[in-house]
Order: sequence, then structure tokens, then C-alpha cells
Amino acid sequence: MTSGQYASGWGQTNGSHPQVSANAPRSKRYRAKLDTIGDVKHELCRLFRDARSGTLDVQAASRLANILAIVGRVIEGSDLEARLTALEGKDGQ
Repeated sequence: MTSGQYASGWGQTNGSHPQVSANAPRSKRYRAKLDTIGDVKHELCRLFRDARSGTLDVQAASRLANILAIVGRVIEGSDLEARLTALEGKDGQ
């Protein structure tokens, strides 16, 4: 999927909300790699560019950016936890 294309149509600037029939074929979901802080940064930058260019509604971009900020904090916390566990393991030896 290219920048600005969202499978559900959510956040597009055409002003309409897509109605999806239960029998309609599902479009391919957008999957972003969000394993590292760098991945989250890349996705946030993509959201910014899409909102700035008008291919994504600014309110939708803001909502998604807030979710990405939470994902970033979770990644930081899990990385810190792994580092702390490794340090505690070295002290116990």
C-alpha cells in the first residue's frame, strides 16, 4: 500500500465514511513494522507527510500519531526492562 492509502478508508479527506457490506471482499490491511523506536519514528514521519500533503485528514493523523506515541513508550519500556534484566543477571553471577 502506498503512502496515504488506508484499507478502511478511515481518515481520508473526501468527507465520506465508506459503507462496507458484510459480503464485500476485504481489502489488504496496512501493516507497518513497529518493532523498534526507529520504526515508530518512520511511521510518524509518514503520517506527517500524508497529513501535510492532504492525503490523510489531520484529525485522523493526530489520532494515529497518539497511538504510535503509546506504542513508542511501550517499546522503550520493554527495551529498558530487557536491559535491566540483563544487568541484574550479571550482578548475580
